[in-house]
Amino acid sequence: MSYVVLFRCPASVVRTKARRFRLEEGLYAYVGSCGVSCHRRIARHLRRPARRHWHVDYLPCEALASLVTRLGEPELALRLSACAEYVKGFGSTDDRRAPSHLFRVKSLAHLLDAISAAPHDQLSQADLC
Repeated sequence: MSYVVLFRCPASVVRTKARRFRLEEGLYAYVGSCGVSCHRRIARHLRRPARRHWHVDYLPCEALASLVTRLGEPELALRLSACAEYVKGFGSTDDRRAPSHLFRVKSLAHLLDAISAAPHDQLSQADLC
């Protein structure tokens, strides 16, 4: 299982301990793995923790919504990378298949369409987007 948190972000440069990422103003979807407790992970992202650990903790963004899906984190990230702009290397250091786990999406409807599409290996990019 995995989750998505939808953020509204200003144009900014995000500085983590080791990297810098440039964001344009817009809606972004962050993909994560549920692990032992999906609720706790999502709650952490929604409340903006004082102690920063993961890339997502550094986002200067407003959390708008979250959802949980039965898709695995790698599959979900691959689906979104096929039809949404992404911030290369953001949140994906442990996922060699996906270029990112942070995606700029056009709208909530666009995000939901990408999530509900057929499996990534059965579709072309045109089918997903």
